[in-house]
Amino acid sequence: MFRSLFGGKKGRRQSGSESARGDDSIRSARVGDVVVISGFSPSLEDAYVVTEKINRYESSFGKWYDLVGSDGDRPIAMEWSDDGGLTIFVSTQESPMALSAVGLTDDELVRMDEEQSLDNFLEYEGERYLYSNSYEVFRFEDDRDEGEGFYLWEFFTTGREKTIAVVKWEGMPFEAYASEALSPDLVSVFKK
Repeated sequence: MFRSLFGGKKGRRQSGSESARGDDSIRSARVGDVVVISGFSPSLEDAYVVTEKINRYESSFGKWYDLVGSDGDRPIAMEWSDDGGLTIFVSTQESPMALSAVGLTDDELVRMDEEQSLDNFLEYEGERYLYSNSYEVFRFEDDRDEGEGFYLWEFFTTGREKTIAVVKWEGMPFEAYASEALSPDLVSVFKK
């Protein structure tokens, strides 16, 4: 999971059942479909992501979805929101990073949460990620009715082209996820 990650307040978005028929964007993807990302691999070849799971997320900022799948042996997670236009972020992380991997401690996150200051930031792989927000989120696995809550901290690069999401589930260690913005024009869905 890597957040609302779309910054700002979220408006109402379409649910999968409300999306337009014939839509070949990520909004129409279902388990078993193949999502193609044009020019995504290091060799600029297309990635073919077999959809394994789609989860829904809700917070006071709105609703968004993530698609979990794989391109061969490479895991790929994509999150999207449809607030004011389709926004997609993608991650190829095989597992979550520890909080220390993004240069943070538990105490620093608590301080940022209390301050809610846009002056806060973290540095990761030579780039500065600015604090955006922190809040409670509910995940509805497989888009089912019963959700489970967690806490989320969001950080974005200045142009919002990259993000770090820090997630804290009750009784679990902090998890950090890195992702990058992806143009919706590069993504299409082929139905199973």
